[in-house]
Amino acid sequence: MQAQPATPASPATAEAAEPAREGFYRFPALRGGTIVFTAEGDLWRVGLAGGRAERLTTHPDLEFRAALSPDGRFVAFSGAYERAGEAYQMPLAGGVPQRLSWLGQNPRVWGYTPAGEVLVTAPSVRGEPVTQLYALDPRTQAQRVLPVGQASDGALSADGHTLYFTRHGLGGDNVRAYRGGAMARLWRMDLRGNAEAEPLLPPGAANDQRPMPYAASSGPRVAFLSDRDGQFNLYSVDVRGGNLQQHTRHRGWDIRHAAIDGTRVVYALGADLYLIDLETGPEIGQGQRLAITLGGDADAQRERWVARPQTFFESARISPDGQRVVLSVRGRLATQGAGLLRRAELPVPSDARCREGVYSHDNQHVFALCDIRTGAPVNAAGGPPAELEVWRFNADGSGTPLQITRGATIRRLAMFPSPDGRWLAHTDKAGRLVLTALAATGPGASREVAVPGPARAAPQTLVWSPDSQAFAFARGGDDGYRQRLFLHHLASNSTLPLTSNRYSSTQPAFTPDGRWLYFLSERNFVSLNSSPWGDRNLGPFFDRRAKVYALALQASGPVFPFKPRDETQPEPAAAPPVASAAPAAPAASAARPAAGRPAIELRGLPERLFEVPLPAGNYTRLRTDGRRLYLLEADSTPERRTTLRTLAIDNTGAPPEVFAAEVNDFDLTTDGKRLMLLRRAATGPQPGDIQLMDAAAKAPTEAAVLARSQVRWTEWQLSTDPVAEWRQMFDDAWRLQRDHFYDANMHGVDWPALRRKYGALLPRVRERRELSELMAQMVAELGALHSQVGADDVRRGPDDIAPAGLGARLAKVAGGFRIEHIYRSDPELPSEASPLALVQARAGEVITSVNGRSLAGAGPGAITDLGALLRGQAGRQVLLTLKPEGAGPERRVVVLPVSAQREAALREGDWEQGRAERASARSNGRVGYLRLRAMGRDDMATFAREFYAQLDREALIIDVRNNNGGNIDSWVLTQLLRRAWAWWQPRSPEGAESYPNMQQSWRGPIAVLIDADTYSDGETFAEGIKRLQLGTLVGRRTSGAGIWLGDGNRLLDRGIMRAAETGQYALDGGWLIEGRGVTPDIDIDNPPRDTHLGGDAQLDAAVNHLLRQLADRPLPKAVPPPYARP
Repeated sequence: MQAQPATPASPATAEAAEPAREGFYRFPALRGGTIVFTAEGDLWRVGLAGGRAERLTTHPDLEFRAALSPDGRFVAFSGAYERAGEAYQMPLAGGVPQRLSWLGQNPRVWGYTPAGEVLVTAPSVRGEPVTQLYALDPRTQAQRVLPVGQASDGALSADGHTLYFTRHGLGGDNVRAYRGGAMARLWRMDLRGNAEAEPLLPPGAANDQRPMPYAASSGPRVAFLSDRDGQFNLYSVDVRGGNLQQHTRHRGWDIRHAAIDGTRVVYALGADLYLIDLETGPEIGQGQRLAITLGGDADAQRERWVARPQTFFESARISPDGQRVVLSVRGRLATQGAGLLRRAELPVPSDARCREGVYSHDNQHVFALCDIRTGAPVNAAGGPPAELEVWRFNADGSGTPLQITRGATIRRLAMFPSPDGRWLAHTDKAGRLVLTALAATGPGASREVAVPGPARAAPQTLVWSPDSQAFAFARGGDDGYRQRLFLHHLASNSTLPLTSNRYSSTQPAFTPDGRWLYFLSERNFVSLNSSPWGDRNLGPFFDRRAKVYALALQASGPVFPFKPRDETQPEPAAAPPVASAAPAAPAASAARPAAGRPAIELRGLPERLFEVPLPAGNYTRLRTDGRRLYLLEADSTPERRTTLRTLAIDNTGAPPEVFAAEVNDFDLTTDGKRLMLLRRAATGPQPGDIQLMDAAAKAPTEAAVLARSQVRWTEWQLSTDPVAEWRQMFDDAWRLQRDHFYDANMHGVDWPALRRKYGALLPRVRERRELSELMAQMVAELGALHSQVGADDVRRGPDDIAPAGLGARLAKVAGGFRIEHIYRSDPELPSEASPLALVQARAGEVITSVNGRSLAGAGPGAITDLGALLRGQAGRQVLLTLKPEGAGPERRVVVLPVSAQREAALREGDWEQGRAERASARSNGRVGYLRLRAMGRDDMATFAREFYAQLDREALIIDVRNNNGGNIDSWVLTQLLRRAWAWWQPRSPEGAESYPNMQQSWRGPIAVLIDADTYSDGETFAEGIKRLQLGTLVGRRTSGAGIWLGDGNRLLDRGIMRAAETGQYALDGGWLIEGRGVTPDIDIDNPPRDTHLGGDAQLDAAVNHLLRQLADRPLPKAVPPPYARP
């Protein structure tokens, strides 16, 4: 029988002062007659019969993953009372939560041990970036590590002797019927001896997870969740993995969370909780749905004020008269001028999102892309969703918006109104460019503009000519990288290519007189590397590639203004006096084209090309007011800080001037008289100040003038309706997935039907994270990885206390905390060292005090974890007292603790150094080792640092286990493809060795370590190694995240439901990697207990394989031949 989550029920009576309501129930726990679960971000308790639940916690942040103690008196859970997630315990009857862990990185609570310890997963103590199981004693605060190398969850048998645990499983991804290399597997380990763990079930095409041991009438069994029938249902086996029984048979919905007590299991499905007895469960294959209602104030749903709009900034555009800007922030629109001028908020419905606001030609209206509903009730999940259409608003905030376009079937991207107000050009995700005629009463006809070349992408930049008779735009060329410029002429309905696909050309800019079209093009190639010689020379690097060019729009127009004067040119007339810098008066017709502008002559236009005599630079944006060019130039640092420069349009040869530094963006009015600056914020990438000023060679410097230019937009406080926003974000996420997913057929699923299915639960959502879980269930139906769902703007508590560490493993002893191990790092990079290493602390020493507070003793009030005293101390001086391991005086040192993120990086780096030492020791120094944690810019730096330092090794291991992806696989593969084909032999000094051409190229065999947690671009790199026959893959099958993405589908609160956008395939047929992963050449696992004890079977296998290769095919030594005259 198919079980469907119940739809919301109306309150039974209206007489209660506080109406009952159904919520979205998650993470249940069960003990005796009590169920504890999470709803609205808090913990609640209810009886087995359901009914009105009682709220247990009220903190604004999330409390979840509850577990009830064996005696039912306490509840343990994961919470974030100080912003960092940790494990807590509190009395079920109420009380102050007790912090149990200082593990960092959000440990997850899974239950209690029979001895009353709280079982959690947290980052591995070894430093490998995996989770393992810890048992936390609430009474003594003691912490013990269970001897499994990696575990995603776990539970102990009733006698405490057997550990059942899950290895792997999907982390943040949401995939129905996942069958990649990270499939969840159940294992068992006898804790009484040293025997290795063993699989509880034989390998198969299923995810088996969440073990729950229980005593059945037939003997001890283990219940668990499995998707072996296509969705997660409840099963059980005996303790040896036999006698499989299926207890639920839900169809179309996954069981997401479950907990057991005796033979009863409570589980979450849809938005509800169900209860089933494994011994006497019904034959219909599902538990009893619990009718639970919530009371309380529903605080997460009340009106909310956003005090920092910069976090949600999307765009700002200048009005044609230069007196105001239109702001697009968190789906809302407002127009605002400088100084004390009022902010006009435009009437965007609370359940809609507007983007890309832009002014009309006469300053009277604002066009925006909005998903405003037009007919269906706002809570109708069954009706079609609103599409992103063009709407027109009155710029002063009055009236109601007018719909301009209809019939959208894919995401509209951008709009470009013409200066004369007659046309609106707009683009969409399908790469189309459309012209819509405008009239005072509304929209007219639309027509698509035919664009030559392949349909790579929609135009990224588009500018109208001053007379509105043409527009120029840039669009991707044949290879998708180089942009080409085109000009569309309205009268002839023709589109003319202005540049070829040889060079990337962007940022077209017409002069107001209609004589010239300036643009940027990357045609300057001067390598900063002058030769292939030199340490770690990865090849030529072409910085400052862009130059400025101009096209003469008339064949018989004026002389190129930058051309040096010669004897054939008349003496220029005296320039008129420069007008004062008073602000331009607002005028509705300021942007209207002046009469008498010459028509654009299309014949021969691409050949009328001129180069502006300006040095090449990293120019990213270009505009002109006819008297000067305005250029945004990025520096050559990784931060790419930008400066706005101006260049006079004349032939004096004067260098450009700095208009303003630290500028994120800018724009000019169409007539070139006014300018908008978006300043860079002091911290973070978001914009800071927005200023309106006259166009000039330099920005004003007088404080009073700058104050008058300031648009005080950061004072904007947005009022939001959370429930309406959740409705909008649900539909927006569904729509963006439809428009971005790499397969337009959506893997064959009925995507509209899935919106209806999951939208029926939307009224049950009471908190932002619940919306994320609902969207996660929906996107999982597509069956693709890179499907993480995230919520950026969630409720937080008032405390934000950052944890900190000393870069070492410590153990509590009578006198304080003994230093067990100080994390190692590159000894030649002191800035990377652990805080304790920097003060020459040694393993065995005891930290006896922190900032004068003694750490000795035990019992109530004693410090059980040094993290308690290091909170909030990252980067601040902390005084430690160190006592030597043996005899000797104490000493005092001052350290700078590091953040939790840096502590984790140090721990991982120490583990990596251990791998490198192991590879070297087992090969007598013949095998090198390097690890890539991910595939980003920092990881390329790691590759350059480690690869070239080991060119003297005979073989190499590249470790991409637990690699979480990026995009640099081609960079690394390129270096590994280089081969030595000849040798140079210097004459001196005497005995100098030969060196190869290609320089610093690798000669020996390579092994690449992979595992189930190798993800995304880490997998692409591994697949490249295999297909290019560069080395041997050793380990286990990888995750299977083969479809790449760009994350351009953010929601209005900066959250996301990620969409896999770009697949990879090979010419021999079939998509690469996705859903299955990369298969190793040598398939070998790292056994759980052995790995915990320090073993690394995969690394050992790679070393042994490379040594066999070297024995079978020794590297020939480069020996110069005898010298002879040719």
